[in-house]
Amino acid sequence: MTNKQIAGLFSEMAGLMELHGENEFKIKSYANAYLNIRKLDAELELLSPEELQAFKGVGKTIAEKIIEISQKASFAALEEMRSKTPEGVRQMLAIKGIGPKKLIFFWKELGIESPGELLYACKENRLIAHKGFGPKIQEDLIKALEFYQSQSHLFHHYLLETEIQEILQEVGQLNPNIQIELTGTAKRWVPILESLEFIVSGPITNVPENLSLQTSDIEKSKGLWKGNIPVYFFYQSFPLSAKNSLMLTGGSEEFIHFIKPYDRPLENSASEELFFKEIGHPFVPAECRDLKEFENFDPSKLIRDEDIKGVVHNHSTYSDCVCSLKEMAKECIRLGYEYLVISDHSKTAGYANGLSIERVEMQWREIDQLNIELAPFKIYKSIESDILSDGSLDYPDEILAGFDLVIASIHSNLKMNEEKAMMRLLNAVANPYTRILGHPTGRLLLSRQGYPVDHMRLIDACADHDVVIELNANPMRLDLDWNWIDYAQKKGIKIAINPDAHNLTGIRDIKYGVRAARKGGLLRNNCLNILNNAEFNAWILTKK
Repeated sequence: MTNKQIAGLFSEMAGLMELHGENEFKIKSYANAYLNIRKLDAELELLSPEELQAFKGVGKTIAEKIIEISQKASFAALEEMRSKTPEGVRQMLAIKGIGPKKLIFFWKELGIESPGELLYACKENRLIAHKGFGPKIQEDLIKALEFYQSQSHLFHHYLLETEIQEILQEVGQLNPNIQIELTGTAKRWVPILESLEFIVSGPITNVPENLSLQTSDIEKSKGLWKGNIPVYFFYQSFPLSAKNSLMLTGGSEEFIHFIKPYDRPLENSASEELFFKEIGHPFVPAECRDLKEFENFDPSKLIRDEDIKGVVHNHSTYSDCVCSLKEMAKECIRLGYEYLVISDHSKTAGYANGLSIERVEMQWREIDQLNIELAPFKIYKSIESDILSDGSLDYPDEILAGFDLVIASIHSNLKMNEEKAMMRLLNAVANPYTRILGHPTGRLLLSRQGYPVDHMRLIDACADHDVVIELNANPMRLDLDWNWIDYAQKKGIKIAINPDAHNLTGIRDIKYGVRAARKGGLLRNNCLNILNNAEFNAWILTKK
């Protein structure tokens, strides 16, 4: 399990304990464990109890629970709390906007025990008769519940990567006479998945312990992996014909329409690569097959992992990262990057220890010293400045002018209509100090829908003001969405693939951003951080 997943179990424990009126001190210890360990880089499952207790917020009890989690993927105390709580109540606890205090009222006072029951009660206006639940709160709950229900059967692609490899390995090892390979949406790097799909050369006779097959016919089998991940196995003879491979992998209507005229060569081609060679067209990688245009497609110009030269948009212990400036810089050096853009949270972000003007100046002095020590590697002075309710940034101009670049992002008052959201964004984009627009919709995939945005109007404004748009590489964001990359490129806008790293491992999220960028057809020349150190410094000076 990842550290975030382990931390999530402690957050769940804290919430369940609060539901059941447990000791406040114990609740706080689990809540603090969640806050402290979710950003740690060390692989917690590999550490001893003594090593675990060296971390802030991890005492003897929490260390013991982590050891137990490493063995059982849970811990006994959590399972006991789960057994005392209806499954639907536990589901509601995971919905944004429904904290333990509200949930106690829904469960204990109104007898509501599932998201569906709560949604029905809201739509019947049963909450507004109770103190503290006016029409606005009820409306927000309806939106949160409907979003939860629409996403509950979906999975983050990045969290299923280990599962994909386990299925390929276990099915292959137990059935050495068949071949298996990935296909479908996972092969196309779709960020959110409904299921996993595989091509196999024959029926799976020896079934892995974690796989439960439910239905089978002559064409396919359907089942569940580890009890909750839908999987499909399509039976095809190997070696695969290009036709079968391409059709099963799928893509946009435009892609299918593009390959259909070549029906005969498809049958004769032994591989996807050979098929494209036969029709005289450059190979279209699987991740690019959801694009709309293929006539002038040139895969040699697509962004690649190795093209990224610098790490833009990162945090440090000055705000809400667990690593110091020097630690973040040395990790970038270790990974082969030429520069680091440190963009801690600004003063309005009190929840994230945002920087006062005095602390900004303190950080600048430290950066100056580190740039001498770590040369030729360079740390650039940046800030993730909050876009306020009127669209202004939260430092005076003389401070904004002191940064090498400013990333403008919305973090507060996210429940806006499109008019309000666009007013804030457009004002921020028009600010002469804004160089990059951060995570433009504020979405969290499967968790938060994001505020409504007129993408074309926003991209047009960024083009008018020469503002770069961030593709936030955190796999829970991937914002700007890949679908809008083509329009941004046509408008001449640069895209910055930024990890928004809050620890050392977060820097490596760049790979997810590159995936999303390739899926959207991003050409390397349209990516900001392919610039080397000298080129990036020259870009900064263009607005000085």
